Amino acid sequence: MYLLALHEPYQSPQHPVPINATIVHALTLLHPAAPQPDGGRIYRCLTEFPGRTPGEVVPLSTLTFELDGGQLWPLVADWEQVVDAVVHIARHQGCDAMPMGLPQVAAVLVGGGPNTVHELYHPDGTRSQAGPVERQQHLDELTGHVRRFAAEGPFWPGDNLVSPPREPRVLPYKPYRSN
Repeated sequence: MYLLALHEPYQSPQHPVPINATIVHALTLLHPAAPQPDGGRIYRCLTEFPGRTPGEVVPLSTLTFELDGGQLWPLVADWEQVVDAVVHIARHQGCDAMPMGLPQVAAVLVGGGPNTVHELYHPDGTRSQAGPVERQQHLDELTGHVRRFAAEGPFWPGDNLVSPPREPRVLPYKPYRSN
């Protein structure tokens, strides 16, 4: 499993565009520099939710959706602190990562939940909608990039990883339902 986190853009001399997203191996959430047990509980959400596929790229927004649209985050973790720590670890070569400068539309789509439909306004004054199908297309493309990278060798999640917490025994999943 891989976590896709959107974050505040930063400049990097290795990239021509600002980096606004980072993909890391799920195990990076168990890095000792990530706040614990919060990182471990996010790791469990990422890896234990029913129906995940090995090698899948899961955006943080999907976890938010699965935690009742974010209402259950306080019972699980301070996701902002964990994401900040994971991005810091990745930027300082404490793990393998795929830093990316996602185009605005891709960032909007993967930043929204899996059922969100977005109204897109174009420079020529026209509008269109993009939603779950387009979001999944972007995630499939990112998963392909990760698989090609991982084919050269496994993603290194960092050293001295901690064990995920055993409590709570069952995490409070409740996929968001509008209305």
